[in-house]
Amino acid sequence: MKFKLITVFVMLLSYIGMAQETKTISGTVTDTADVPLPGAQLKVQGKEIFTVTDFDGNFSLEEVVEGDTFKVTFLGFQPTDITVGSQDQYNIKLQEEASALNEVVVIGYGKAESRDLAGTISNLKAEEINDSPTTSALQAAQGKLPGVQVVNDGSPGSVGNVRIRGAISVLGGADPLYVVDGVITQDISGIANSDIESFDVLKDASSTAIYGARGANGVVLITTKSGKGKMKISLSSTTGINTLVNGVDMANAQEYARYTNEALVRGGNEPAFSDAEIGGLQTTDWMDQITREGLYQNYNISVSGSKEDVDYYVSANYLDEEGILKDNDYERLTVRLNNTYHLTENIRIGHNVSLVRQRGFNPSFSNFTNAYKQSPHIPVRDENGNYRSTNVNNVGNPVANIENNKNVNEQVRILGNAWGEIDIFDWLTYRSSLGVNVLREKNRSYGARYIVANESGNQINNQNQILTIRDYDEERFNWDNFLTFDKKFGKHDINLTLGLTSERIASEELEAARRGVPPSDNLLYLGIGEQEGQTITNEGDRSSRLAYFSRLLYNFDKRYVFNATIRREGSSKFAESQRIKYYPSFGVAWNIDNEEFFSNQDFLSNLKLRGSYGLVGNDRIDSGLFLQLIDFSAYPFPGGVAIGGSSIQQYDENLTWETTTELDLGIEFGLLDNRLSGEFTYYDKQTDDILFPLALPQTSGDDSFVTNAGSIQNTGVEFALNWSDASESGDFSYNIGFNITKNENELTNINPVIANATPFIDSGDLENGQIVTRTVEGNELGTFWLYKTDGVFENQTEIDNSAQPGAKVGDFRYVDTNGDGSITQTDRQYMGSYQPDFYYGINLGVTYKQVDFSTSLFGNSGNKVFNGLRAQRFSGENIDSDLFGERYTAGNTNGGPAAFNEVPLPSDYYLEDGDFLRVNNITVGYNFSENILEAVQLSRLRVYATAQNALTFTKYSGFNPELPRGILDSGLELDAYPTTAKFLLGLNIDF
Repeated sequence: MKFKLITVFVMLLSYIGMAQETKTISGTVTDTADVPLPGAQLKVQGKEIFTVTDFDGNFSLEEVVEGDTFKVTFLGFQPTDITVGSQDQYNIKLQEEASALNEVVVIGYGKAESRDLAGTISNLKAEEINDSPTTSALQAAQGKLPGVQVVNDGSPGSVGNVRIRGAISVLGGADPLYVVDGVITQDISGIANSDIESFDVLKDASSTAIYGARGANGVVLITTKSGKGKMKISLSSTTGINTLVNGVDMANAQEYARYTNEALVRGGNEPAFSDAEIGGLQTTDWMDQITREGLYQNYNISVSGSKEDVDYYVSANYLDEEGILKDNDYERLTVRLNNTYHLTENIRIGHNVSLVRQRGFNPSFSNFTNAYKQSPHIPVRDENGNYRSTNVNNVGNPVANIENNKNVNEQVRILGNAWGEIDIFDWLTYRSSLGVNVLREKNRSYGARYIVANESGNQINNQNQILTIRDYDEERFNWDNFLTFDKKFGKHDINLTLGLTSERIASEELEAARRGVPPSDNLLYLGIGEQEGQTITNEGDRSSRLAYFSRLLYNFDKRYVFNATIRREGSSKFAESQRIKYYPSFGVAWNIDNEEFFSNQDFLSNLKLRGSYGLVGNDRIDSGLFLQLIDFSAYPFPGGVAIGGSSIQQYDENLTWETTTELDLGIEFGLLDNRLSGEFTYYDKQTDDILFPLALPQTSGDDSFVTNAGSIQNTGVEFALNWSDASESGDFSYNIGFNITKNENELTNINPVIANATPFIDSGDLENGQIVTRTVEGNELGTFWLYKTDGVFENQTEIDNSAQPGAKVGDFRYVDTNGDGSITQTDRQYMGSYQPDFYYGINLGVTYKQVDFSTSLFGNSGNKVFNGLRAQRFSGENIDSDLFGERYTAGNTNGGPAAFNEVPLPSDYYLEDGDFLRVNNITVGYNFSENILEAVQLSRLRVYATAQNALTFTKYSGFNPELPRGILDSGLELDAYPTTAKFLLGLNIDF
């Protein structure tokens, strides 16, 4: 019996030994197109056996046994579990995430699946940006992201203004924080569209709180491309023209002369033109004289891939654009090098570096205003070749201004980081990154001497031979160090990030000017000018920040999500007692579609509820505003001189951060196997302690006093809906998307902490002694503040019974709002702002075999714009043909004023609806078939034609209803760039 037991025991040990025999397995990991996936991670569950694929996607796992299960993961692909069998070779294909609702998005200091997040994040795909014929990705984003408003003036090199869920600050700016590959910057004009891999926008406090004092305006995260797989060479070229669209019909020479005569006679003066002269006048189209069809060129080359232990991406991009305004040119060269070096399986270092050189030739946009206003009866030059003007008005000759005034801006920027990353365990990673953002900028402005002839003789430009040189240097460094814990315990997924970040900013500006510098492109130096009357200014700023942060991403069984963040921030821009702030946030989400009861239906394929709450800050002000500045001077007294000091700056030693508290509630859904998907979000943002420049009484000695003096609230809803489908054969596919955002903005409170301080800000300067906007409690930022008109006076009796006893027949009849019998500023009314009730976008794409078509539209509704071109009058300026036709005469009472030469009061007559719908992009492309590609040994060959901004539907009478300016004066058309369309041909080649 004992022998039998021993025999059984030995056999059992032998069996166990055989069952636990280890072996080495190997194979490849590729995508469904057999493209190798270097860097894919393979982890044997329950054991410390881990590896990553090499640059060809190859892997090997040692000491595994049959029955082991290993998980294969790669960013952007569905994780796959493989069970070890009897074979030793495994060729694994990973499927891409099929649903956008499961996509991996970039978040602050990391990445995550969107279904594991409780915040609100919008993103653009790389293909939506890479081939876009725009200067920046921001323009490519117009109308495509709910809650994100991009307003662009269309000039070469312009990036555009971005408003994420409304403006929340008066002094602290409204643009979001930009983070490019982990490097903080305020300018992304040098980022080539073709280099962008992902474009993610963090909108709610749950997402942005990890950036603390930088996140109140939202955060735009841009990730540039990296190399993977076999070598790939990509070439792209886009060429075409810029042209003026949406022109304004101006009065011709005869209409102008009649209008001018009527205005002079009404003012008690002699007419300037006789009837005989009027009949023989020739018309000069001044807008045509200063504009052109400008050439647009954009070329890109990139080489990417993996070799041995290096992933590489190298690119060069050249952009050259001529604006529609003559001599308005922009040139940019961008070189990028993104490398990752795999030192071991667990240690990686790398860098993402770009060098950008930009040069812009920038004639003043006031030339558009001058072309609008200049008399059409005079030629550009007289028979002697001298520039012409007229003594009927004081408008400059815009052609002379462009040809004799030069403004050149040159920039060199280095933007990038060097980083290292180590996998301490397969679930714990440490990363350190040093970001560098260095700018060197030089601006030269020169005005030459030239002669202008008018009816009174020749005039020499008295602002002549002035050279102004401005040098600006800026350095920004940020050093990030953080640990990421990412592990799954049964049904519990935990991702924890702990970090430290520091930032240092230094800037200096030196500007000098001299007269008498000879006109020579090679000798424009201050040293050869006149010393008398020279000016020199030198300014600078220094600041630093230090922050600790932590973030928890937790989900249970892919159903219940909890996110929490806290950041402790310190900024040198405030006094020591106010220097530290804490920014917490938390969010929850419920993925209902993962519940068991949800599996009994097939109509809804995705359903997620989410909500978040948090605090973010804003410290974007000049350093030292909390300091008292003293001016020490010598004062003569009998028997000697005394030194005395006086305050030259009112200050608030308790100046502190602006703080935004935000509530965000949303629902995301997918229907019909996610062919139809969408989201609806409600948000409420309350910004307290806003930094406000209170206007002071003149007796104080200062113009304004910056302090924390009020609150701003933005509430709104965002809605997005997308449908995509394809035929079973795959020959035909299409998608259509729509998004709309409603935002309500209000300055809810102003607390004038100083007696007699003025609790409002006037802005929107017409440069004729009038302003058009006022920011005051109870209204939107930058609300139009105007006189209300009630038609025009048609007889003397109406004038005698009015509050305007000095008016003439044909003058505006202004409403006496307060009934005091006179028209003063107290009669002005608040009449809306440039901030729209709604802004929206429509996007459509269709593919049939090798042909693709796409179009995108965006628009505003419910906003107001002020036609400053019409309203900025002095005497004798030209008018547009509609204003000429509407003018009051004995036989025409259509509501417009009679011809006049006086400076008009800013009234609602010049305020118009700013609604517009713009066809932002129309593209038709052709992809050559695989047979042709194989014959020419290419992996991609595509040709396409694009029209950008070709159509704008609006009732606005000016050149452009899209009018970005400052926070407090947007929507005023004055010295603005007219609507510009691009018509382009493009080519994409991949080897």
